[in-house]
Amino acid sequence: MRRMNLRCVLAIAAIVVGAMPVRADEIKVGVLGSFTGAYADWGKRFQQSIDLFMEQHDKRVGNHQVTVVYRDVGGNNPARAKQLAQELIVRDQVQYLAGLEFTPTVLALAEIITQAKMPFVFFNSATSDVTRKSPYYVRVGFTQWETATAIGAYAAEQGKKKGVIVAADFGPGYDAIDAYTKSFTDKGGKIVDVIKIPLDTPDFSSYIQRAKDDAADAMFVFMPTGPMSVNVLKSYVDRGLRAAGTEFYCSTETEEPALPTVGDAALGVVSALHYGPYLDNPENAVFLKAFQAKYGKDEIPNIASVAAYDGMRVVFHMIEATDGKRDSEKAMAAAKGFSWASPRGPVTIDPKEREIIQNIYMRKVEKIDGALGNRTIFTYHDVKDPWKEAHPE
Repeated sequence: MRRMNLRCVLAIAAIVVGAMPVRADEIKVGVLGSFTGAYADWGKRFQQSIDLFMEQHDKRVGNHQVTVVYRDVGGNNPARAKQLAQELIVRDQVQYLAGLEFTPTVLALAEIITQAKMPFVFFNSATSDVTRKSPYYVRVGFTQWETATAIGAYAAEQGKKKGVIVAADFGPGYDAIDAYTKSFTDKGGKIVDVIKIPLDTPDFSSYIQRAKDDAADAMFVFMPTGPMSVNVLKSYVDRGLRAAGTEFYCSTETEEPALPTVGDAALGVVSALHYGPYLDNPENAVFLKAFQAKYGKDEIPNIASVAAYDGMRVVFHMIEATDGKRDSEKAMAAAKGFSWASPRGPVTIDPKEREIIQNIYMRKVEKIDGALGNRTIFTYHDVKDPWKEAHPE
């Protein structure tokens, strides 16, 4: 019965979306995110960057006023994400959907957006095959294959031979495991253990002790940004893995907002990521200045911030390309191949895969102007998702 009910709702949504009139003076964008709970920092950063972008563009595209409708998913809750998406499409009559942080919540919307022909620009979900689940998905974040491939190869090139992987036990974690393993072993290294940690685990001590017992010279880590990223780095330090000769390699675990909690123990940690506030380019300088002018010098943008900012740029581009009309196919065609100068560097939406093509930066934690931050030490330019490159449709 639940299945039949869902199909009925989707069918009604498709009819309503296709038939209802569009007011030329208002276009609604539904944004789903975690505004409460353990991952509320994601929602906060989404809203900060969206509000900044809207302010910079006077909440308008041409003659069309843009209204953002926020809905709180409250964490990794696929059922709630699906429910809220249905409400936004049918009741609130949004023209675009955006947001979300976790692969399971993003995937929960695949059937709904396909049936309703609703463009959905998702801000985060690092599992490579997500965009292939619906032709209406556009990714503006990153994939684990992008960052993990880079860091695995880099570690091997630094002479590391024996690696252990510590990863969150869900979709992006599995991608990280596969990518770390391939890139590290392709360069001559060996993975001796893979440790999976359930989402929302508060105590990492037993897992990190196991990693210490493996006596590897490299520990590759993937955790979702938030409490788990902070806890794994603190546990690495507290358990003495660095003193034992195990180097910590990661992606989001050393983002600047988390570094004060860890302290100087993070110095020297190397990560691979597509954005950081200390990136040296004109667009990032303007973005950082505007962000801190609006929210204060203590507010530091991160990958959630730049994903929401760039995500709104894609949405505004689709609105402009369709002149505000409800034309999903024309909107998606406009997104494919769209290029712009982002705070993260030059980017393009791959016209085939609807993935963002971007630079991946190798960074090292240092003291920058008296504060802990990530300084770029090497750049991989114009990176396409390696998994999709190896698995063409």
